[in-house]
Amino acid sequence: MKNIGGNALVIKEVNINLVRRVLKERKQATKRQIAEDTGLSVVTAGSVLEVLVRQNEVLAAGQISSSGGRPAQQYIYNDEHALALILFPFEKHGGICIHCTVVTLFGRCLYEANRPVEQVDLVCFEVIIDELLNRYPAIQAIGFGLPGAEAGGRLVLSDYEALRGIPVAEYFRERCQKRVIIENDVNAAAIGYYSRTGREAAASAVYLYFPDRFPPGAGIIINGKLHRGRSGFAGEVANIPLGIPWSSSEWQSSPAGMMEAIARLTATVSGVLNPDAVVLYGSFLQVEHLSGIVELCAGLLPPGVAPQIVLSTDFAADYLNGMIVSTLATLETGLQLTKFEA
Repeated sequence: MKNIGGNALVIKEVNINLVRRVLKERKQATKRQIAEDTGLSVVTAGSVLEVLVRQNEVLAAGQISSSGGRPAQQYIYNDEHALALILFPFEKHGGICIHCTVVTLFGRCLYEANRPVEQVDLVCFEVIIDELLNRYPAIQAIGFGLPGAEAGGRLVLSDYEALRGIPVAEYFRERCQKRVIIENDVNAAAIGYYSRTGREAAASAVYLYFPDRFPPGAGIIINGKLHRGRSGFAGEVANIPLGIPWSSSEWQSSPAGMMEAIARLTATVSGVLNPDAVVLYGSFLQVEHLSGIVELCAGLLPPGVAPQIVLSTDFAADYLNGMIVSTLATLETGLQLTKFEA
């Protein structure tokens, strides 16, 4: 005999999540349509809708005619019920700016700006966050895009000296009482590229990012999920002992040398992870370099093993999209019923 585990409060929350999911997918639906899609009774679907309407998460829309009966009330999901704030620093015209984006639960942009700052530290983020929380009180999650790596909740590697060793996420969780995440640039770009290209859920990919002034990094997607490693250090590919001087521009001194270095790194991660695809991004990389990298990589790996190698043309779009996806994910609840054998 199979039983369903969960008390009444859990079952109620599961039902709410079912209705949320249908309305998010459909954007607009009637009570009967929701009941059919969720498997709930019309009465239960109606009760859930009453709860969601009271808390302004769902809005009553217009009515539509139904065959042989009264017009049916339609409902829409209010994607402004909760908002997410994304912030990440970048260099512009020799200075530093903080990019700020406020999005709805559907990823719809309500606000976007670049704020120049003297340096990247807690204070510069506090000023921006306080202003935007005042302007958009529905912000419930904050995502920081910061290059580097976390360990024990602290930034142990960071391009910004004032943030090294600081528990940035925990500091702003306590200060703002919001959900807060930190994602490094290449991990976010990997998530963003994977999301916007619509790859299969079981696919795997490695996103190799070659910044202009820093060593390369990688974002690793395995079976559709970001792989962080035991301590979040996964993807720090510049530490692989390949003998390539990533910290200097020597490896980029000629097109041939540059393509060989990238091919060697691509072959190395492919030999370890065997991904479906390796995505390359560097401001200096052009389409004409790709064929050379592909050819060199094929020569370094056994026949049929080399992954698909592609170029991303817009790291900024990948990065922002990944930050939006990751930050909005903190507002999703994964609560569901599970079956077990008696």
